[in-house]
Order: sequence, then C-alpha cells, then structure tokens
Amino acid sequence: MRRLPPALYALAAITPFAAPAFAHHSIAMFDQSKEILIEGTVARFDWVNPHMYLIVNTKGPDGQPAQVEGEGLGITQALVDGLDRDALKPGTAVVMRANPNRGGWGKQVRILDVTTQDGEVHPFYAANTRTRTLTPATSLEGHWAPNRAGIGAGFGAMARWPVTPEGRAAQKTLSADGLCFVEPIPFLAVLDELRTIEIGKDQVVMKFDNTGDHVERVIHMTAAHPANVQPTRHGHSIGRWDGDTLVIDTIGYEPNESGLGGNVPSSPGKHTVERLTLTPDKLHIRYEVNVEDPVYLTGPATLAIQWDHRPDLEFSQDPPGCDPKEAARYKDSVPK
Repeated sequence: MRRLPPALYALAAITPFAAPAFAHHSIAMFDQSKEILIEGTVARFDWVNPHMYLIVNTKGPDGQPAQVEGEGLGITQALVDGLDRDALKPGTAVVMRANPNRGGWGKQVRILDVTTQDGEVHPFYAANTRTRTLTPATSLEGHWAPNRAGIGAGFGAMARWPVTPEGRAAQKTLSADGLCFVEPIPFLAVLDELRTIEIGKDQVVMKFDNTGDHVERVIHMTAAHPANVQPTRHGHSIGRWDGDTLVIDTIGYEPNESGLGGNVPSSPGKHTVERLTLTPDKLHIRYEVNVEDPVYLTGPATLAIQWDHRPDLEFSQDPPGCDPKEAARYKDSVPK
C-alpha cells in the first residue's frame, strides 16, 4: 500500500508507469497540482498500517464545525523520516498542508506535512527538512534505509522501464489495489523503510521492516541455484563477492500482481541481479538492480539508489502487520 512521493508528482502526470498508481491503489483521487491549508485541532491520530490517518477538527466552507481526515504514509516510513507521533496528540493546534480530494470538500485529503504552534514541521508525504548527521559504517553489515530523495530516484527509474503492452494493460486494471501484501524486489529495495544486513560465512540475511510484514531474505553464498527451485514471493537468492561488492542473483519468483512495482505484474521468468557496495565515505550503500522479465519487460531494466547508514533505527513493533480494513479505507473517499 504505497503512494508516490512528492518528488514524483510531475512524473506521475506524464509517465504511464507512475500515472495509475505506485503499489496497491491509485492516487488519482488527489489533486497533486494543488495544496490546501487546514487549520484546526487534532481530533484523533490513527497510527495504523499500511497508512496512518490524522483527523482534524476545523470549520467547513459554510463556517460550521467540520472534520477533515488526512491520509499519511505507513508507520515504517514515518519512523525512518522522523515523524513524532506524540507531537500530534488530540487537542493539539495544527495547520495541515495537503493535496485536496478531487471529489471536493469533506473527502479524504493527502497530508504533505503538519505544523504545530511551536513552528515545528512534521513530515508526512513531504520530505523531512531537518538535517540528519550520518555516521560511517565499517562494512555492509548494519541498519540502512533510503531517504526520500533516494526513493524518488528509484521510482523515477522504474517509471522509465520498458514495460510491454501486456504489462501496461495489466497495470491499468489496478488488480493489486487495496490489498495487504509485500511487493518483492525491486520495489522492496526502494522503499524508505529500515532494512538490516547480517553477513555470515555461508549466508547473508537481509531483513526488511515493511507495513505488510517483516520480510527476511536469505542469500545463500553458494555457486549455483539448486535444480527445481520452488517459486516463492521473494525467490531463491545466491550471492558472491566481487571485491567488496555483494552480488545477489535471484530466480524462482512466483507470479505477482505488482512484482515489478506500481501494479505492473511479474512472471515466473523474472530474474534479478543486485549489487551492494559501501560508498567511499562509508555513509551509504550504493544499491543497483538489473531486472529481466520475458513477459512484462521488452528488455533489461535497471535502477540505482543509495541507502543511508541508520544505526539509530529499530524495527517497528506497534502495531505489527497490515490491517486489510485499513488498507481499503481510502476507497470511501474515491470520487464516484
């Protein structure tokens, strides 16, 4: 259940990949070319997965008391970006900056950020403007997360991928809308959520903090894939070292309605090769992936982003998982 970050608003308007949706439901109901300010007090802050909601007491166009529900990102993304849940308690005076709903007043809006009376700006879909000091890592092992610029670069690359006409047609059906499931690589690698890397002699374990589930990928440090690999959502991965770069080769993906991201499906023939390299300043991992799919891509597709070293982050605990009712909540605000 993901939406385009603000950096891709313009891109969404002009590229077929981004226009319908990024992940499980469309953002077409929000007018991303406009911003509105809603002044009032917090009535309730629903800190839920896969998207959170801030309800604000305000006044309607007729001057009468009204409530506006604003939709935000997932808990795992909010933690990476530094959203302070306790700063938005009921009764707190706020100014909510948002994209309006095309259905008009009274419909759900998309929160960009919220400003409290102390002047603090609390980021939702807008990027955090606070300066963050990163500390160097000693190896690929540790805690990592892309920043908002990183996911913008990743989604921008995905928007230019050579998707086949069959893939475009499937994308338009939005068949993954409103569902609770975790998209595999490449989408999983781009999201601004915590991921950890543990390096052993025989295997590398990567864990992803995701609103749908906590994902664990095991990369077997062996020379070849076994025969008759049983297809799974995240496939079968083998790894090798190319100098200091970890190279991950994955096959055995099961078909997925959004396996290439953004409601573009993937086939059993999907094949990915990832390269993870610590940057010279040791503050980032350069993540690169090459994706092939004989059904839904006309040729190889690539993207490259950076993951920041984030030893300050821990896995989210409360609440775990994705609630199907919350996943479908946005549908009540879709213009009829």
